[in-house]
Amino acid sequence: MEDNETIGPIKSIECLEKVLAAGYTIIGPRKESSRDLAAFKAFVKKGKEFAPENWLAGNGYKFVEPSTFTKGHRIAYKVIDDFPDERFNSNYFLAKEGHRIPLYLKAEVPKTG
Repeated sequence: MEDNETIGPIKSIECLEKVLAAGYTIIGPRKESSRDLAAFKAFVKKGKEFAPENWLAGNGYKFVEPSTFTKGHRIAYKVIDDFPDERFNSNYFLAKEGHRIPLYLKAEVPKTG
């Protein structure tokens, strides 16, 4: 993974290891890197998917700013094959050389019909 390459969704431990090998770190709510990384890995192992904000923007996702309707979350969404793909800002960021990229957690939207 080159430095100028946009990082895609992190949906497996292998994806996470590639991101970490590229020099990124995970920043989370605990403000302690080892505990934040351990918690983030646990989410990924449970099948949770996180996507960087710049990847979402570059792939046509629209954003809704935080409000009482969104319960204070910034939402990213896109309709794919007539089904909404929704993600909300998490408490985790990718960080490298002073830059922080917000990570969005994929929301589980039940299929109907």
